[in-house]
Amino acid sequence: MDVIQKLCSEYTNLNQEEIKEIKEASRTLSAMANLFNADAFIDCRLSDGSGDAIVVAEAKPIDCDSSYTRTVVGLIATKEKEPAVYRSLQLGVGTKHMKAMTQENVHVIQTVEPIYHKDRIIGVFIIEQKMEQNVHSYKPLEKEEQAVEDNVDDVTLLNDNKNITDNIEEGLLFVGYNNKIIFRNKSASMIFRRLGFINDILGEDYKDISLVPMPCEGGCKFGINEVVLGNFHFIVKTVDVDREDIDYAVTISDITTRKMQEKELVLKSVAFKEMHHRVKNNLQTVAALLRLQRNTISSEEGKQALNETITRILAISSTHEILIENDVEEVMLNDIIASVKENTLVYFNNDNIDLKVECYGGDFKIKFEKATALALILNELMQNSLKYAFKGRNKGKISLMTMQRRADDIELVFLDDGCGFNIKKTTSGSMGWTIIRSLVKEKLNGHLTVRSNNSGTRVKIVF
Repeated sequence: MDVIQKLCSEYTNLNQEEIKEIKEASRTLSAMANLFNADAFIDCRLSDGSGDAIVVAEAKPIDCDSSYTRTVVGLIATKEKEPAVYRSLQLGVGTKHMKAMTQENVHVIQTVEPIYHKDRIIGVFIIEQKMEQNVHSYKPLEKEEQAVEDNVDDVTLLNDNKNITDNIEEGLLFVGYNNKIIFRNKSASMIFRRLGFINDILGEDYKDISLVPMPCEGGCKFGINEVVLGNFHFIVKTVDVDREDIDYAVTISDITTRKMQEKELVLKSVAFKEMHHRVKNNLQTVAALLRLQRNTISSEEGKQALNETITRILAISSTHEILIENDVEEVMLNDIIASVKENTLVYFNNDNIDLKVECYGGDFKIKFEKATALALILNELMQNSLKYAFKGRNKGKISLMTMQRRADDIELVFLDDGCGFNIKKTTSGSMGWTIIRSLVKEKLNGHLTVRSNNSGTRVKIVF
């Protein structure tokens, strides 16, 4: 119970009454695990707006093996790996038999139910079974056709045009007045299989597979929604159908590729463009100063020497445009930290301050793309501290710690003992903090925590 209190207080925006509700709900986990012969969990949504959740309680079954070798309490359940958790937290409905990936990279099947306190979703129950435990399968073809016949009075329209509906890119669903799916085309089946639903959706209750809030009663069924579920992006349109046997239709357009391309463009134009832009500006400033110096020299030989130096500096500047295409696959994390530390101190350190910078912890191989992101993040953090944290002081300290949190995760902690800052005010409008947040989420697929007061600042990144 103390662990639930600590995790909910630190990582969620639940109040004390809601945390008490989560504690009470956790008392049922052991019974649920033994009843279903499955791992059981309670996850709560993180307060950082990422849509991810944190595991606050767990129970393992007695009569069968768990999918886990270690505890996962306190670990993050990302929307990419556990889309069922994200769906139920977003829509407030249950999610049945959906594929997921555990924190130990094991494939499982999840059934998720939301936990409500009054009218607010405060968490979710999760039942996880190993893939081989789950016996659900797709309905045979003759049962699929029978499901349509049982639910639709006039199937001629659907069957006669099946060749057309199965060859359009958008997923198409028809929902009957009993809220059952009475028709789905080939694209719709493929979309839901990719999402991780292991059963054919034909004949299922629409609320159990819906990607958007259910259409309300009274005819307000028109709507267009952009939906993110795991790594997928969709445009979902819901429209009324003027037929006695069909209540409404749903079309689903997969825009994942387009969204991924947009993200790459945004990151390159904002983050990496900004990084290279700053380096190039520094080099061009040096070149401009050398030009001024050149104008004060009367010797032609001296002018020629400075001209050669200027062109070399500008040539170095141009190489920053192609650094992102470097073929190096892995670099050492401590090398990144050392390089950023040295370069930043050269340009920003004040000789009037006795500054101590410590780096300690483990060393890890990092893919080049993530290494580039980390270099920019550390550069921003170092610059912020050196420019603002120690004003009016004659000494200060910065610490950088790295450690392995679990098999696939690295934890990086940045600390200074400076004057601190207003987190909400400073990070909301700062380009530097925009870059940091974007890179942590999009390039590191990580989690960022910032704390600051008059005793210093602590930034933790887990990726």
